[in-house]
Amino acid sequence: MTFASEIPLSLGDKSPLALKPLLAAKPQDIYRHRAERLETLAEGSPLADYLKLCRSLVATQLKLAEAQEFGPAPELDMTQPIPLSLQYTDDNHYWLVQLQSLLSEMLPLVPAAVAGVIRELMALTPEQQAAYGNSLRQGHLSDVPAQYSLFLWAALSAYWAHWAPMVISRMDIAAVKQTALCPVCGSHPVASVIREEPREGLRYLHCSLCETQWHYVRAQCTNCDDAKQLSLWAFDDHQANIRIETCDHCHGYTKMLFVAKDPRMEVVADDLASLGLDSQLSDKGYSATTLNPLLLAHES
Repeated sequence: MTFASEIPLSLGDKSPLALKPLLAAKPQDIYRHRAERLETLAEGSPLADYLKLCRSLVATQLKLAEAQEFGPAPELDMTQPIPLSLQYTDDNHYWLVQLQSLLSEMLPLVPAAVAGVIRELMALTPEQQAAYGNSLRQGHLSDVPAQYSLFLWAALSAYWAHWAPMVISRMDIAAVKQTALCPVCGSHPVASVIREEPREGLRYLHCSLCETQWHYVRAQCTNCDDAKQLSLWAFDDHQANIRIETCDHCHGYTKMLFVAKDPRMEVVADDLASLGLDSQLSDKGYSATTLNPLLLAHES
């Protein structure tokens, strides 16, 4: 075990057209864009109240990112294929400092009912907060009271999104393989993003925790790798900005956001605001293989 900051940088291919397996996040830019997009999407939306709450939460994550008070660099085993996975970071509780800061910032911004939830969460012991955080990262969402999940995940995400770029810079990029889960932290993606850089039409999955994007070939199921039983849906327009890829092998689906068609789009915000598409896919017998950090539904 060693501190990630002590490991030499991995230089990789510097060609501007080289396919980059991993795209490191810039948390401040991401949170700023996400907050702006949530504010826009809230206008006239039946989800307006919830979108505004999420906008306040993301704006608070931005404050944390700008403050840069994340403690010492995490101690990691960089020889492992997914260095920030829970298996290697379950005893790292520095993120709890971010949780308390986030909850304190949010308390005066929310309605009374939500403020009550925040006070309950603040009153829990650090051990209980940490246990809930680990349960969320394991995908055991039902082990955590639903009213706490949004805030716990936001603090976890702010913490690990800060450290992920440093870890990526020290990973052996050549060894990164196409995978359904984030190669950096092992979390589920939010959705697919179709990018125009470094080359047109590349698909990247966006991590729900550390905000990393990783390359995944198109016309292949992001959940089970099947390439023979895929369908691409667009419910209003075949050239829609948001389309859905379904797989009849695993009966899963993921949304694809064509951000070049509308640069205002943001993966977490637009996935959340397009819940009507999820309802239609559920009616057709498909299940999401992704996770939105602003909508942590309990597993069946």
